[in-house]
Amino acid sequence: MESRARTRPGKLLALCTGLLLTVSACGPTAQQLQEREASASASPSGTRTVPTAPSRSAVPSPPPSPPVSEPAAPPRVGVTGSQTGMPQPVQDSCQWLLRRDPEPMSGAEAGACVSAAMAAGEGGIQTLQTETSWLPAGTYSVRFATAPGFAMTLQGMDEDLAVNIRDGKRVLRKNGKDISADPKGSAEAAYAAVLADAAELTVRPEKLAALLAPAAEVAVRYGAVLEGEAYTQISGSFDTADTGPVSGQEPDSSAVLPAGSFSLYLDDYYRPVRIEISGLNQGITSTITAVNAQWGTRP
Repeated sequence: MESRARTRPGKLLALCTGLLLTVSACGPTAQQLQEREASASASPSGTRTVPTAPSRSAVPSPPPSPPVSEPAAPPRVGVTGSQTGMPQPVQDSCQWLLRRDPEPMSGAEAGACVSAAMAAGEGGIQTLQTETSWLPAGTYSVRFATAPGFAMTLQGMDEDLAVNIRDGKRVLRKNGKDISADPKGSAEAAYAAVLADAAELTVRPEKLAALLAPAAEVAVRYGAVLEGEAYTQISGSFDTADTGPVSGQEPDSSAVLPAGSFSLYLDDYYRPVRIEISGLNQGITSTITAVNAQWGTRP
């Protein structure tokens, strides 16, 4: 009996050991479960995120748009009345326009501004159309220089008539004959002088300035549109019948049309690109239209 009792604890120990091995093989222990729970709680989501490749069916990003070219910037005008690239004599004479004052200016100021701009422009090419003015009605081609000295060649397109002015000499060629202009000379010479005065009116700076100077006031329009482009337009009326010569100008500068009106379109440097003049001369209505191009060209 005694020996049987002693063997029971050993059998029990072997049985318990076998059970523990069985449980360990069949599933995790409590300690293992605790370790797994601690590991799961350390992850924010509790699951492992596997990165996915982008879908091939996704719409690709459009290519960058080509740069849009900016329009040419207009000349910069400062608040003190100055413009980049404009000659100083023009800036000094055209302060009214540079400041873009809306009120009318005097004819003398308008004439001084246009004259300075034409002189700085050095010259150009002009198409001149006249109707019943001192020049025979028709269309003329004019090449002129305003600096360093004045010179011009006017050629009629409809008849054999030309005016050449250079080095102070004015010569009219009509029907193949050259006639020197002289207002105090023979009838032919005096007639040549009249035609030379008319030819100079829209291209000689001081002549055009003298035409504008007697105007009581000259209206200004900024951004006036002409053939799709913006210009500065000045306009007014003149009457030189009862006035003497303008100070600093030639006595006969405005003799071509004693009274009438004018309209000028000026470019960014205040050089006239279109000149329209109409008036009465001995009771006859006269009109003159001049279109200037290629400023900086000299004959």
